Amino acid sequence: MQRVLVIHLPAFRVERCGWSPDELVALTDEWKSAVRLAALSPAAKAAGLRWGMSASEARAREPDIMLEPLDRHGELIDRLALAESLRNLSDRVGLLWDEDVGLDIAGTSHLFGGERGILERARQLVESFGHQCRLAVADDVLAAGALAHSSHDDTIIEQGQSAQALSPLPIDALRLTPDLRLALTTVGIDCIGEFARLDAASVSGRFGEEGVHTHRVANGHQGSDWLPVLQETSPIRVQTPLGGSTTTLEPVIFALRGITAQISAQLFRRDAVAVRLALRFGLEGKDSNMQLMRIRVGRPTRNPDTLMRVLHHRLEDLKLRAPALDLAVEVEESAPDSGIQPGLHDRTEATEAFSDLRARLADALGDKAIVQPVLVESWRPERAWRDGPLEGPTGPGRPSTMRVDPVSLLWRHQSNLKSPRPTLLLPKPQNIEVRSRFDQPIAMHMSRGWAPIARANGPERLQGEWWADDRGFDRDYWVVHLRDGTAWIYRDRERWYLHGWFD
Repeated sequence: MQRVLVIHLPAFRVERCGWSPDELVALTDEWKSAVRLAALSPAAKAAGLRWGMSASEARAREPDIMLEPLDRHGELIDRLALAESLRNLSDRVGLLWDEDVGLDIAGTSHLFGGERGILERARQLVESFGHQCRLAVADDVLAAGALAHSSHDDTIIEQGQSAQALSPLPIDALRLTPDLRLALTTVGIDCIGEFARLDAASVSGRFGEEGVHTHRVANGHQGSDWLPVLQETSPIRVQTPLGGSTTTLEPVIFALRGITAQISAQLFRRDAVAVRLALRFGLEGKDSNMQLMRIRVGRPTRNPDTLMRVLHHRLEDLKLRAPALDLAVEVEESAPDSGIQPGLHDRTEATEAFSDLRARLADALGDKAIVQPVLVESWRPERAWRDGPLEGPTGPGRPSTMRVDPVSLLWRHQSNLKSPRPTLLLPKPQNIEVRSRFDQPIAMHMSRGWAPIARANGPERLQGEWWADDRGFDRDYWVVHLRDGTAWIYRDRERWYLHGWFD
């Protein structure tokens, strides 16, 4: 038999912002071309202010009202953190509505001295974080939620006894959809007891699946199985309409702001970060009903601002084949969160991260265009490396702990060499003209004429592969400093060659 504990947090949304429940305060958000009240303290509700009221109307009614912008992402993260802390009481914890957390306690209440004991432990934990709460235990999550919202004290309803406790409560306590609420109001049903007395067959024929489910709860039965939110294994996917067909970017960007917040929340619950996303645009017309766009995130993240920035940047060149009706975003690849810490004082962190740049270039040019050199066992410098995949935190299936610092790798390699190696090595040495004095280069012919060599370090003798078909090589390398840069040149059998440039 299922037993559910619901914790109602009537002032959580303002308490997390530092406000007290008895202060006249509301959180605001912008929709329908106005700044409106999105969350209210109990004191604001008691003063007659209501959700959806414009900020100007609220100030006209209550001049002393304190207004603060709503932080949806921060609020969701805090709720998830609170829910995670409650997993000490149950392995099945979920977020319910905007101000509730639910626990399936059927298998764990005996560990805390029964249902009263686990209820008290939950209350102590929530209050230790500075939040007011009301708690209720019942057979169904809707029933427990209705009692937690409507009762003045904590409530425990014995198994099979929910109907009597729910009967006097308003029908809205069962979290009806607007369509069902309107249908019940039309026939004069305002409280749960009146709905419970209706014939089950009539409810099924007139109010559909939601009506049947709610009718079962109203009669004290279990309406549905408990679905734990924090143990999701289904794909992370969010879909939303675009408010009509569109061929412009503005409605897409507007929709993405809400989508990225929801994607971030789902990733947080799984302690994961996004590696690759898929955007699916539902299009008008039978022949082109979907357009797919895959985006590699770069540095794996679940930060909604970072996700929004990456998506916005990649969508700038979007060309839709037909007007779009809706947008779905799915996390096609994720990885465990490794806790990448950006530099606190590193100003380069304020610009696009290298991993994001790499991902953007790979999306535009293809994975094969983004490479890193890999050392090869060869005597000749031009054959001592090959193209390899750029590994690190953005590579397929590569956690950030496998990242190798290329600078440290280069230093370790060069510490065993007699002289440094250039940053840019030409694929094939280029024949050049060089003037020398006492076998030391003093000038080098460039595209604009002869360039004097200010300083030349060398020679470094490199030779070998005498067994090769081309009779091997025998070279004297010099590092020469010019006005426009530093070059790596060598002489082989009285001919000079340019082989690379130093950064």
